[in-house]
Amino acid sequence: MRCLRKRKELAALKIWAHRGCSYAYPENTLQAFEAACRYPITGIELDIQLSKDGKIVVIHDEKVDRTTKASGRVLDFTLEELKQLKIESHPDMEGVTQYAQIPTIEEVFELVKPHCLKQGMLINIELKNSVVRYEGMEELILETVNEWGIQDYIIYSSFNQESIKMLKKKEPSVKTGILAASASDCLAFSEANPVDALHPCIKNLDVENLGEKTGLPVRAWNIRKYEPFYPDGGEVEMQDLDGLERIGVTDIFTNVPERYL
Repeated sequence: MRCLRKRKELAALKIWAHRGCSYAYPENTLQAFEAACRYPITGIELDIQLSKDGKIVVIHDEKVDRTTKASGRVLDFTLEELKQLKIESHPDMEGVTQYAQIPTIEEVFELVKPHCLKQGMLINIELKNSVVRYEGMEELILETVNEWGIQDYIIYSSFNQESIKMLKKKEPSVKTGILAASASDCLAFSEANPVDALHPCIKNLDVENLGEKTGLPVRAWNIRKYEPFYPDGGEVEMQDLDGLERIGVTDIFTNVPERYL
């Protein structure tokens, strides 16, 4: 009986904090990542862009308009200028608002590395280079990860197929996940290229018996309509984890990892 229970635990679908605990805290901020590290989850997911002066910053959109109180493209701000932008955060006390900042990747590593070393926390780094093709981004993030000595805890993902190919070419040992709008697109890429995971949209798992057709992890993600970000609020679509597991999904990226635990 104990053996069966253990096997069930090992087979359970894995939970990742999408941009940190991003329903309760502002996405891709140290607040959201610190909150995520309090839970026994598999890992955190984050997004990187490059500033005007070539620094790696953690922000999802190519523009700062949605998440800060400013407007403009990330690539048009220096790091110093980006650090001046305010992100709405939790009120520290009634009537007083605290603001978060756009973090650098080094600040995130400083926060999360102890959790990587102590409990095996993983970090999925999504290279946001499909709209803006940041030259040298692959080399820069690989160098930075190597400097921090956390190569074993990093997974790189991107919608940009050439970027995934480049990462593998530069360092064949790195772990990569191909992002796409459907499971079939992810599967097609994996059949023609070296990759370590499939990252399809949870709304388009369009491959029957997916688990039988790939031996790779399948980490599904949702869209903002069904999983809002702080401070938007609204109803969150909770997933049938057993059902997803039967389909062949092994992990989910979610804004509310705390609810699944």
